[in-house]
Amino acid sequence: MHALAISEQGTTVHADGDMLVLQRGPTVLRRVRVREIEQVLLLGGVEITTRAMGLLLRRGVDLVLLMQDGKFRGRLCGRGSKNVLLRLAQYRCATDRAFCVRVARAMVAGKLQNQRQILLRAQRRLQDNDLAGALGNLRVLGERAAACADLDVLRGFEGQAAALYFGQLNKLIRNPAFHFAGRTRRPPRDPVNALLSFGYAVLGSIAETEVYRCGLDPMLGFLHQPAYGRASLMLDLLEEFRPLVDTLVLRVVNRRQVGEGDFEQRSEQTAEEVLAESTPLPASRGEDDGDAFDLFWDEATPTAAGDDARRTEFIPFSHRNATPTAAGDDVTAPPAVIPIAPPEGTSEGQASGGVDAGASSAAEPVVGVYLNDLGRKVFLNELFRRLRERLYYPPREATLELRDILRHQIYHLARVIEQQEADYVPFAPD
Repeated sequence: MHALAISEQGTTVHADGDMLVLQRGPTVLRRVRVREIEQVLLLGGVEITTRAMGLLLRRGVDLVLLMQDGKFRGRLCGRGSKNVLLRLAQYRCATDRAFCVRVARAMVAGKLQNQRQILLRAQRRLQDNDLAGALGNLRVLGERAAACADLDVLRGFEGQAAALYFGQLNKLIRNPAFHFAGRTRRPPRDPVNALLSFGYAVLGSIAETEVYRCGLDPMLGFLHQPAYGRASLMLDLLEEFRPLVDTLVLRVVNRRQVGEGDFEQRSEQTAEEVLAESTPLPASRGEDDGDAFDLFWDEATPTAAGDDARRTEFIPFSHRNATPTAAGDDVTAPPAVIPIAPPEGTSEGQASGGVDAGASSAAEPVVGVYLNDLGRKVFLNELFRRLRERLYYPPREATLELRDILRHQIYHLARVIEQQEADYVPFAPD
């Protein structure tokens, strides 16, 4: 079974019998058999008819609506899991402080172990003294987290580890067009942060779908304690898989699969307008322009010939945002590092080791960096490819696709909640 993501703005999804028909204007872009998919993700200004929604409901296909930057907007699903007893057990466990600590410290320890593995692989090549020191500190923090008996202290260890980890991540970037000075969010302030935020958001939506299917309540977590409007359990389960998004971001950056031309800068006001889907389909993309259509399967299509050559000609932000260039302007010159510094007055995020730009002065426009249509197309394609990669999964003593491993971890947690298994064991690939 596959997931189907549609991000090209202006696309409409119709139903024709047992098929989904994807159109832009009068042009039919693709027909998809509903029985071949288990999830549909619509990003931004993609429309779907009530007949198509009814077809998805009848076939038990999850429909997730996301903003253009990957943030969750809503979900259409049927009645959901009938396992009420599991949710009752989850509610009891969420009020058991000892249980919360036991599960939370396993999740944090798993995340720290996965972060450390990424830096360890890089250290074999770099042989960097500061990186070696960070690795030693991460090991100590991981040991302390595994023995911690207090949730607040545990979150402090996780925050310290995040600061150490993201403080070294720039050394793993081998593409001179990209620079990572630290984790920034709400909004992301540079292309690497834009990729990280988008990847976390989309993977979180996929994880939340699996939580619903399992029968658990995604709003009731253990590491992330319940808070109004927050999918705490989804965030819990996402922690150990975040480093897998990090490796994907490093891969697409270092392989030059994304460049400066795949990002755009927007002020806070403009971002709100765009994410509210108020922007029309660009006039430069005609109805017969096949390359403008974004449809992503879990089985990715090969890159079209000529993409590599096009991707090496990065267009700096200064040229993208300006009026048409005068004769003689060199728009294909090698790009400089993208210096997008956080504004004065930003504060460091405690849980993620990042900067929240929302704390800046209200008088200054908050400018964020986001993937554009083409950038989303490339990254989603690689994300689904990543979810299809097979890794060894010790509980089953078998190699499974990453998406299946995510699903197995959720059901593993459900069995721990029901006391069918003793302790939650995080997934830590070798």
